Amino acid sequence: MSLLFPIFIAALAFLVFLVWYLVAEGAVIRRWVGLGSIVAIAAASGMSLHPLAEKIQLGLDLQGGTAFLLQLGGEPTAAAREKAIEVINKRVNQGGISEPIIQPVGTDRISVQLPGLSEAHKAEMRQQLSKVAKLEFRLVDPNSREVLNAYHGGGAPNAALNEAAIPIDEQVLPLNTRDLNGKTLHTEIVVKRRPEMSGKYVSKAYRSFDELARSTVVMEFTPQGQEIFGRITTANTGRQLAIVLDNEVQSAPNINEPILNGRATISGGSITPVEADDLSSVLQNPLETPVKILEERGVDPSLGHDSIVSGEHAVLFAVALVMFFMILYYRWAGVIASVGMVLNLFMLFGMLAQFGFTLTLPGIAGIVLTIGMAVDANVLIYERIRDEIALGKPLRAAVEGGFERAFSAIFDAHVTTVIPAIILLVLGSGPLQGFAVTLTLGIVANLFAALVVTKNAFEWLLATNRLDTLNMLQAVKNPRVDFIRIGKIASVFSVILLLVGVSTFVGNRAQLLGVDFAGGDSVTLGYTKAVPVGEVRAGIEKAGIHPEMLQYATSANQLLVQTRYNEGEKVAPALQAAFPDAKFAQGALDRVGPVVGKELGQRALLTLAMGLIGIMIYVAFRYEWSFSLAATIGQVHDVLLAIGVMALLHREFNMTLIGAFLTILGYSINDKIVISDRIRELWKAGELKSFRDIINRGLNLTLARTLMTGGTVILAVLALLVFGGRVISDFALAMLIGILAGVFSSHFLTPWLLNWFHGIAEKYGKGKSGFSVGIRSTPSSAPSSNGVLGQ
Repeated sequence: MSLLFPIFIAALAFLVFLVWYLVAEGAVIRRWVGLGSIVAIAAASGMSLHPLAEKIQLGLDLQGGTAFLLQLGGEPTAAAREKAIEVINKRVNQGGISEPIIQPVGTDRISVQLPGLSEAHKAEMRQQLSKVAKLEFRLVDPNSREVLNAYHGGGAPNAALNEAAIPIDEQVLPLNTRDLNGKTLHTEIVVKRRPEMSGKYVSKAYRSFDELARSTVVMEFTPQGQEIFGRITTANTGRQLAIVLDNEVQSAPNINEPILNGRATISGGSITPVEADDLSSVLQNPLETPVKILEERGVDPSLGHDSIVSGEHAVLFAVALVMFFMILYYRWAGVIASVGMVLNLFMLFGMLAQFGFTLTLPGIAGIVLTIGMAVDANVLIYERIRDEIALGKPLRAAVEGGFERAFSAIFDAHVTTVIPAIILLVLGSGPLQGFAVTLTLGIVANLFAALVVTKNAFEWLLATNRLDTLNMLQAVKNPRVDFIRIGKIASVFSVILLLVGVSTFVGNRAQLLGVDFAGGDSVTLGYTKAVPVGEVRAGIEKAGIHPEMLQYATSANQLLVQTRYNEGEKVAPALQAAFPDAKFAQGALDRVGPVVGKELGQRALLTLAMGLIGIMIYVAFRYEWSFSLAATIGQVHDVLLAIGVMALLHREFNMTLIGAFLTILGYSINDKIVISDRIRELWKAGELKSFRDIINRGLNLTLARTLMTGGTVILAVLALLVFGGRVISDFALAMLIGILAGVFSSHFLTPWLLNWFHGIAEKYGKGKSGFSVGIRSTPSSAPSSNGVLGQ
């Protein structure tokens, strides 16, 4: 039984209740529709995670999958291999959520590893991979049916093929279509031998919908392709244009009009969503050289069963530890926060299930940041409620005031985190997109949990008189630290450490970069007795070898090991010495290229730079240019310090660490936004004349919140570090360094820079108002035609 319709109804109910909750004025109605929205989203999430619905897939590092070894035809250049990897990635990773591992092997082969494929999906992937061939656009003979009829002897039984019926400049090609029931129909069509245009001029293709919600395929062309396609469609309006892949016609739509704007839509009521997906995949700039599947084998998780089990235990222990700490410190308010966090994670996993997301370690990084931000939002609200109670307000007014005053900081913190996430999602690739998906969905869940679930819980407790007082511990009472003075001195030592660490990374880059970035050796070993992956890793590392990937083949006694260059030939002797009973024997030894090629690496750096610029623009708009610049420098400091310290510790840099650095980037700006919001509030109040005093006062008022949120996240990361195992420990260590760096920069480096930039603004005549220049008010409460190809 399909659960899609009930999930749709529950999701629709959620949207209706949520909008109603945001616009409702009566307290009773708000409570009930708020509860309705919570129940509806919980039901939708629960059904999404039901065994009958589509589940979240685990990545290669967590559950293993299927490995294909492809061979390119001819003698491909390095550029051709890069193009092949790019095209294959588009084919097997539509939407950027399946997390494949694709890397060159030798000079003419490509390894493609896909997580958790069923037998049906394996057949589909074989077809997709083998279809990577030459794409052409050819005109169809206007009299194709008549020509085919003559070609087949007029339909007479057992008639011989009449080759003379086919014009010399045309040929008969197979055309596979589907009837209304989805059954494949094998037919033929007559097309020109000479193509009108090559597929290399297609820059993008994707499935879309027309005004009647029917599936369509949209093609976008390069500038040169726009000109060529415009000439073709102008000269041949009314004719059919065949899309030919590897001498097989994929579709033959009619040219309904001249298409001059570089964008064409293939439409028609008979196109099914599956056909639209297949056709858009075909149009993704296929290779000019044929591809052959040399080998197919199942592989075990690259992290190993022991690492996965320890990682699961570490995550569960971390969540339990954070919840225990919140309840211990905030009492009943901590219970509400814990319930909100559980629902937050439930919603997040439900949305990931609906997207068919593939979860890997970098994706878990996004979830860790989500948990951190969920705790942060609640701590921010509770500390604001504490401030309101300290002013002598009754509990109901204090709760309302706490939520109202915390809203702007929560909103800005989430927006500044989602900006780089969206840029990563659009422009990034592979694990970067996986991180962006979890983070973006987590932010949506966070905002709902903090501003609806938590508030609705308080509204019900207050309305039913079940809460008449709010007892909370207080770690810091009225601190008076001169952060600016200390920051000037402390920042010097921090910058020195940063420079030493970054210099170490730059100077030892070749030794520090793992196979993901630098390539290396791939060794296949036979054995008679399997040894746990964790023990294999320890045995190899003891011999001074750096194993990047360890996988057992599921269908043969083979162990696959990837190491740095020139270390592959040392693997077999090391394992033979460490595990003589296993009888390890070296088989194939190949050179493999990086998973993150030069082009993808450059794109990742560009994407991160654009994310930082986006944050700078938003913060400058909401606050002021000086804080925008100071906060961005603080973010860069936090990530570079984590990179530098990991380099000093001689830890290998791979995609796992990239996930940790992205998490640091998001968490760092979150902390700085909260502090800036309090500084802005103090400035608008006008109680302090010195801008330095305003900064120090804002930092002291947010110190308790920083210690609480930083402490809870550090508790979670320490759990990962202690119990997560060798692989996850590197991720956790980088996170720990980055979080500590973020706490430091938020309270020392960034404020000192802010005060310095403010002085520069005053000196050069920006006005005595300084910080008020460019400030924006904060809300006091919550929130051309396309050418058409007819099918």
